[in-house]
Amino acid sequence: MKVTRVCCQGCGADLQIDETIRYVTCNYCNARLEIVHDTTVTHSKQLDKIERTTDHLAGKMKVLELQNDIERLDREWEKFREAVLPRDQQGQLCEPTVGTEVLAGISVCCVGLVLLIATVANGEFGWAFMCLPVFAIGVWIMKNGGGKAEDYQTQRYRYSTARKSLLQRLDQARRAA
Repeated sequence: MKVTRVCCQGCGADLQIDETIRYVTCNYCNARLEIVHDTTVTHSKQLDKIERTTDHLAGKMKVLELQNDIERLDREWEKFREAVLPRDQQGQLCEPTVGTEVLAGISVCCVGLVLLIATVANGEFGWAFMCLPVFAIGVWIMKNGGGKAEDYQTQRYRYSTARKSLLQRLDQARRAA
């Protein structure tokens, strides 16, 4: 059994170790060391430093993963918006609101009412029944459009909540890294 002297990477103390030993703890500073037996020299590596570096890199990796999750969530949200939202005359996306959809439905019902009054005032009672589909369309717009607006608002709330949660986790990961 051959005894070799190595220097502790933590405190610089001389350590005498058996050539078969691979790991050792310094008696002076309690640093955990890996003993490396190369062909020409035997030396030590401080394991705590490697662990700290590994922990630091793992923290940085967590930050990158969360940033990627946020970017993916944003891309998916924009893709959803592009698929479901109409565009105005300037090409901007228009977010639906329940109030707007109800107003549109009421407007169509008013057109139906005006047509009904005009046909009855002219004594054309047969044509008055043709106004009923206009009322039905107005009611359908109020019901269906309002539902779509509520669905969109629900999806937007889910997106906002998920994004806020990811941002909080990212902030915590940055502080920990």
